[in-house]
Amino acid sequence: MGPSTGVFDVGGQRLVTPPIRGRVDELKMIGSLVTAVGQGRGGVLVIEGPPGIGKSRLLTEVLALAEKTGVRALFGEAFEYQQTVPFFSLFMATLNADPPVGDAEALRQLGGSADLRYWVVHDLADAIHAAAAETPLVIVLEDVHWADNGTLLALRSLATVRPGAPVLWVLTARTGAGGPAVHETLSMLQRSNATFLRLGAMAPDSVAEMVCDAVRATADESLLNLAAKAHGNPFLVSELVQGLGEEDRLNVSGGRVLATGDALPRRLGVGMQQRLDLLSEGASEAVRVAAVLPDRFSAGLLAAMLERSPASLLSALEEAVRTDLLVEDGEQLRFRHDLLRAATRQCLPQSLRRAMERQSASVMLGMGAAPAEVATQLARSAEPGDREAIDALRQAAQSVGRGDASAAADLSKRALELLAADDADHGSLVAETVEWLNRAGRHGEAEDLAVVALSNAVSPEVEAEIRLRLPAHTKHSTQRRAEENRRALELSDISEVTRARHLAWLAYNLALQDKSGQRRTAADEAAAAAAATGDLEATIMAEITLALRDIGEGHRVRALGRLEQVCSLGYTNDAALAHGYAAMHYAILLAVFGRLDDAAGRVADGTGQARREGNAMVLNMWAVIGGIVHLAAGRLSAARDAAEPLPPPQPTGASEPDLLRIVIMASVAVRTDDRNLLQQTANDAHDAYSTGSPAIRRGAAYVLALAAWQRDDVHEAVRWLGADIALLGTPMQAYAFDRLILSARVASAAGDAGLRARVLQAAEVLECEQPAVPLFAGVAGYARGILERDTQALVVAAELLLSSSRPLLYAGAAEDAGGELSRAQRKA
Repeated sequence: MGPSTGVFDVGGQRLVTPPIRGRVDELKMIGSLVTAVGQGRGGVLVIEGPPGIGKSRLLTEVLALAEKTGVRALFGEAFEYQQTVPFFSLFMATLNADPPVGDAEALRQLGGSADLRYWVVHDLADAIHAAAAETPLVIVLEDVHWADNGTLLALRSLATVRPGAPVLWVLTARTGAGGPAVHETLSMLQRSNATFLRLGAMAPDSVAEMVCDAVRATADESLLNLAAKAHGNPFLVSELVQGLGEEDRLNVSGGRVLATGDALPRRLGVGMQQRLDLLSEGASEAVRVAAVLPDRFSAGLLAAMLERSPASLLSALEEAVRTDLLVEDGEQLRFRHDLLRAATRQCLPQSLRRAMERQSASVMLGMGAAPAEVATQLARSAEPGDREAIDALRQAAQSVGRGDASAAADLSKRALELLAADDADHGSLVAETVEWLNRAGRHGEAEDLAVVALSNAVSPEVEAEIRLRLPAHTKHSTQRRAEENRRALELSDISEVTRARHLAWLAYNLALQDKSGQRRTAADEAAAAAAATGDLEATIMAEITLALRDIGEGHRVRALGRLEQVCSLGYTNDAALAHGYAAMHYAILLAVFGRLDDAAGRVADGTGQARREGNAMVLNMWAVIGGIVHLAAGRLSAARDAAEPLPPPQPTGASEPDLLRIVIMASVAVRTDDRNLLQQTANDAHDAYSTGSPAIRRGAAYVLALAAWQRDDVHEAVRWLGADIALLGTPMQAYAFDRLILSARVASAAGDAGLRARVLQAAEVLECEQPAVPLFAGVAGYARGILERDTQALVVAAELLLSSSRPLLYAGAAEDAGGELSRAQRKA
């Protein structure tokens, strides 16, 4: 944070920092918040405004008040050139504090792993609140519009949890600056009742007071007329008065300070170019070069850029500091204000500025900087064909992608823009970029990029790589995904690993389409190819497919063990999607077995992993699986909260997550008698049924039968539960039991012999494994009890379901048993 406004020379006397003016209401608010945190009540304060409006000056008041009231202050700052360094400003405030807040050694051990975000949100949060329990904290983060996405996402959790903790977060942000992540973070903080101070121009009276403070006398109208040209911007007022003093244009007469002449001082009026020209040649060169370096830079980096020794810069840097252009910031240097840095950059021709910025990135890489630390400079300054920049951006994407898939996608896209279309690496970089875009949920960009690349002449291997990464599993249907696999496998001259991956994904996609003959052959072929290559992604997907086959053949216990074993394989970022699928199918099957606590634990772990990676696609998939677990546990509000925010199905056809969302919302609608919601989900189910795979059609038909049953249309319900709809099916879902019970009700009410036979067959399948699973036996008995109107069978089923973690199934069985008992008593 730069120094506060004004230490001025008037009449040869050096003055102290003057008081802040024109911010009475703001100071009152700051005072109340700092007092509150000292009394144990935390909060969030965001100070917004344009450059030079006094945000940093208010922070000096925050820090001074904190010290006065016994509140410990932690200070961090975001910089434009550190936006690709995860959690830079947050760690500056906490781990670099004295004493540190948080375990720096634990951070070093994590390095750039995907667990870093989890550590920040959980372990660092615990450390912050432990420190606050000893002494109330105010955590100041300046210029969050430059903050990295990791810090911004962490702030959404850190600054909004435990509101009763004695922690006051104070953030400053430039109005309108920053990308979507900045705006979303600020919006979320505002929705969470953070206090916002939006600074505007100072009133003329306040400007007059500021000028009088600066000159320690009454300001004459001549001086105030000049000060009015600063338009109420405190920084510019300060610059104006200092400039007049430097030019000896301030004179004291009769206790008043007059300004000589009407022109603005050179410091303001002639612009930065002439101000630089007033410096010595060495100082001017040093300041110009400093403007293309990161916001904070070392004298060593500046010397390397100038190809001089640090010692030779002594007089130039002293002059730059003396003329208020640069200031010391710990062991680093920086411009006294961002406006000065921006003005200096504008003095450089654009092509020269870009070349110098590119040079600075190479110098920093040569001095040992990580690619992620110079990614911002490289993305902005590199020219097409710059191989060093392309390689560094790709490396930075891999590093940043462990915690921010969208930022990784941007870096990968920039590397692709720099790489020639006929370069041997172009296709593989397209595939990388498509995968990052899909992980970030930017599916439209991914598809556009892939389509353009595939329309050009690419090698078979490159085409196969792109087709492997193109389909988005939350957007595209299984048919579309399988088609991409088939087209790739028709190509000659693709590597065995790529072929094995396509075979594995094809087998998986066919398993979801219930094509039994193709499914068995494809699964065996995929398993053989995975074993031959030893590829982890192919191995995981082949094992998932074999587990799905086990389920279809009634070997559900074996499938559960297989998935548990697959989930124990070591995690790698290269096979992130396959790992995610294994974990999801395991969670789903745990829910089928009634192990809802275990399933919820897997959902929490998977959700945390996806958040740490910034993987929006997988995060949405985990959200809907979490909704299914909530639904199975009878937590209807939680199920709706999980599913409702997710995007609706695409016009091109419903995906598996789309179908699960439809089932959740329809089930909630039925249980809560929300007829509008049920109609809406029935419409979505109609669309899904018309375009979906057999697995999608099976789920959609269940929703449509449920809607028909609710409106007492038994014959329509029978139609939707027709012979082509498997009552259990693969993959088996927790709601399959609800579908089986509905089918039993419909068969009983309609007297439909065919549906009755299929219900009894499904009940037998549930009981085929030994030892019997109590939940499965309870559901099978429940279905038979409905068909036979057997009171005793329903009572036994209710007793089995009582301890099954499926409260809605138990409640239904108990209610039906009670109904049959009442009917029997009436007959008697």
